Amino acid sequence: MSLLGNIPVIPTPFVDGKVHYEDFDRLIEQTVQSLDGYVVCGSTGEAPALSKEERIQIIDYMAKRMPSGKEIVVGLGHTNLAEAVEIGKAASDSGIKAALVPSPYYFPNSLEMVEEYVGMLADQTGLELVFYDNPTTTSTQFTADELLHLAQSIPSIKAIKMTDHSFSKIRKLKEQSNLIVFGGDDIICFRAFEAGIDGNMIIAPIIYPEDFRNCWNLYVSGKRIESFKLYAEVILPFISMFGPGDEIPTSKALLYHLGIFSSPETRLPLLTSNSRRIQEVILGYETGMQQKS
Repeated sequence: MSLLGNIPVIPTPFVDGKVHYEDFDRLIEQTVQSLDGYVVCGSTGEAPALSKEERIQIIDYMAKRMPSGKEIVVGLGHTNLAEAVEIGKAASDSGIKAALVPSPYYFPNSLEMVEEYVGMLADQTGLELVFYDNPTTTSTQFTADELLHLAQSIPSIKAIKMTDHSFSKIRKLKEQSNLIVFGGDDIICFRAFEAGIDGNMIIAPIIYPEDFRNCWNLYVSGKRIESFKLYAEVILPFISMFGPGDEIPTSKALLYHLGIFSSPETRLPLLTSNSRRIQEVILGYETGMQQKS
């Protein structure tokens, strides 16, 4: 798998209830040079509120607009295997090579259930998989040994996205396998750096694309103190006001404030951020920007 570095999860822009594709263009134009790709139609992209047809259209739209050397990872979170396979096959037809796959939501998963479901999804789509370890939204907790078992039984699993705040799991995955590990939660991202991740699938890189790239590059080149200084001064003020819990509406509100999105609109059941929350997030963002000057 060639996926490494900063591949942020991106929101899906809406205007009057419909996907607003022009906003994807603005987002790409203003961020792509500092990133390694994007995750589309993931949970941050409100995939559970998108139709199958919308997900396929977004995937095709984004795939056609990716410059050479930049990757698209498609979110395949679903409880309907047949629809997930159809979306995955459409992604493959568009030239996409990898999918981000969590445990099926809603159902109380066992390891055997997840192994069977994800295995069939891998076999039927032919995509390489980033398995999404997210105990909060999937209500499914995995140990490091169980993740290693999944990867051994499903060879298409090449990477793990870790939203679980267990840094010992990251270290064990890196010590005992060749799996690529992505950090998956903004609020603990620098500690994930320290635990040994290979990249980041979070939101901050689309908010501070150049600064986050520089922070990451400093860290991987061994300049740990300089990296943390940049993180603490520029990126952390935003992260501390941004989450956790309402990252989707707040990120959309900020992208709207920055003129990248045409609307802060979410799709029900999510609600847009109220004015007080928006001001909190803007305060964090602008504080970081002021530190740069």
